[in-house]
Amino acid sequence: MRTELPPYCKRLRADRAAAIYADILKKLKKEKLYRDPKYTASKLAKDLETNTRYIAAAVLTSTGDNFNTLVNSLRLHDACKMLTSQQHAHLSAEEIGLLSGFSSRQSFYRAFEKVYQTTPRQYRLSAKCEDTCTLE
Repeated sequence: MRTELPPYCKRLRADRAAAIYADILKKLKKEKLYRDPKYTASKLAKDLETNTRYIAAAVLTSTGDNFNTLVNSLRLHDACKMLTSQQHAHLSAEEIGLLSGFSSRQSFYRAFEKVYQTTPRQYRLSAKCEDTCTLE
């Protein structure tokens, strides 16, 4: 994690950064825009009537990460819910990754394994085991 914020972050007041970040989350989650693999910070900035520097600064100030990391975390959260949902049991892990907004199987698996240290398939199997296995 960075020790000092870049200059463009310092130009944005903390309260304004927090407000923009709240707007970002609201927009992404409410409309599930993270599910669109082509949705970018530029499109979000246009939707929120701001600029990409403010988007980047608000996300970095609030999370310590960049916009793509934020979007991928929302996608992964969505994918985990689908992987453990009966409603999506008929879908493959790859299909769930694509539905969550990842542009390819490889990008989904790479992001998933980086965060959860397991494959989506193993995650699904372990979740099923937790639901059906009982301790004796």
